[in-house]
Amino acid sequence: MAQTGETGAEEWSQWSSCSVTCGQGSQVRTRTCISPYGTHCSGPLRESRVCNNTALCPVHGVWEEWSPWSLCSFTCGRGHRTRTRMCVPPQHGGRACDGPETQSKLCNIALCPVDGQWQEWSPWSDCSVTCANGTQQRTRQCSAASHGGSECRGHWAESRECYNPDCTANGQWNPWGPWSGCSKSCDGGWQRRARVCQGAATTGQQCDGTGEEVRKCSDQRCPAPYEICPEDYAIAMVWRRTPSGELAFNRCPPNATGTTSRRCALDHRGVAYWEKPSYARCIGNEYRYLQQSVQAHLTKGPKDLAGDGMSQVTKVLLDLTQRRNFYAGDLLSSVEILRNVTDTFKRASYEPSSDDVQNFFQIISNLLEEENKEKWEDAQQIYPGSVELMQVIEEFIHIVGLGMKDFHNAYLMTGNLVASIQRLPAVSVMTDISFPMKGRKGMVDWARNSEDKVVIPKGIFIPQSADMDGSPVFILGTVLYKTLGLMLPSPKNNTAVNSKVIAVTVRPEPKVTDVQLEIELAHLANGTMNPFCALWDSTIM
Repeated sequence: MAQTGETGAEEWSQWSSCSVTCGQGSQVRTRTCISPYGTHCSGPLRESRVCNNTALCPVHGVWEEWSPWSLCSFTCGRGHRTRTRMCVPPQHGGRACDGPETQSKLCNIALCPVDGQWQEWSPWSDCSVTCANGTQQRTRQCSAASHGGSECRGHWAESRECYNPDCTANGQWNPWGPWSGCSKSCDGGWQRRARVCQGAATTGQQCDGTGEEVRKCSDQRCPAPYEICPEDYAIAMVWRRTPSGELAFNRCPPNATGTTSRRCALDHRGVAYWEKPSYARCIGNEYRYLQQSVQAHLTKGPKDLAGDGMSQVTKVLLDLTQRRNFYAGDLLSSVEILRNVTDTFKRASYEPSSDDVQNFFQIISNLLEEENKEKWEDAQQIYPGSVELMQVIEEFIHIVGLGMKDFHNAYLMTGNLVASIQRLPAVSVMTDISFPMKGRKGMVDWARNSEDKVVIPKGIFIPQSADMDGSPVFILGTVLYKTLGLMLPSPKNNTAVNSKVIAVTVRPEPKVTDVQLEIELAHLANGTMNPFCALWDSTIM
């Protein structure tokens, strides 16, 4: 150690604190050189020394190496392997080891053998004879063994004796066999059936009665040559010779799937002639693809198709219907697609956008073009598509109305329909609601050329009981069709229906009241000056 008090140097400072709080560290002290005579100080200006802190330093826990993986827990099938590691424990307040002590992973050595298993015995068969001694049998099936399993042990069939004591003097008839095919397809033929006498070999006595029966069949008259449509080549297809009243079938054209049919009919003179081919079962490939894709996605749940999914479907269908190139089956396919779209919106509680609503009604308008009249008549021979279409529109109006705010309304017009949707709380309906509204933009032509109108009395919206929880909200949908009357199935009676059809939807359905909807249809003179009235079926909601 340097001596203190040397010329020109200050006293040493105090030793600093130890550099560590535990274990061995160091301390430092310093001094300053002050030389008034211009000479340098001798000796060091900084010194250090070792210091030992009495506290022990913490030692953290340390993982040892992992043990080898264990054997698989099962010798076949799926099992698991494990390995472990030990932790050297911490000391003097150190941290414990961080991480898992055990790890496991799946293992699959081999497929487990599956032994064959006997299934239940079948019931005992009937006795082999109707009298005296006979035998019965029963069998059982063995499920197939796999992956080295053993086959079933034991017999697959068993037999036992049986005895029928009631042997009569004669044998016993077995049940009658089925009738044979008729010997002729028309102008009268014959068919036969037979039965077997059982037990005659034992008793020596034959059965009473006959073992064969014969009866007449195909009594209808065969068509004369002039009552049969000859083979014909039309619409790039061969229609084979067909009796009157029957259908001939062919494949649809290459751009469609399904079958096309053609009926052989009789004219007023009783001569057979071919009717026009029916394309009600022909669906264009693009319509079929869209129809199948929607049905495939529906199995995944409505949420997968809600929103953008259904919006895209309506866009594609709109593009297809804009082309005005329909088979009769395409009309029915479009109705089914719109039904699936509407049901998906309904289940997913999705509010259609304004574009969705516009596209939806424009598709309806395209389907109801007057040029499609004959195709609708063709399609409705197998399914009432236009009636289904009206029900789909009713459901769609309900969905749009539920998504609207109170006192809001939606209004749109296409070439073939005008739609008005309103959402009104019941208590706010102060006057009757009349439609169409003359002077409304887009309604001029409809109101000027038709007297058709509908009046919804305000009394329908009065709550039916005082204990109702608030006033109900009603969504009103009113739709006028210019051409739907041409597409609907023809009435069975002589009722004349105006070409403009009014559809009214009120949701939720009001309770029965004395106040009814008032619907007025314009008179249809039909060239006779005698007005006809459309029948109203009050049993249909």
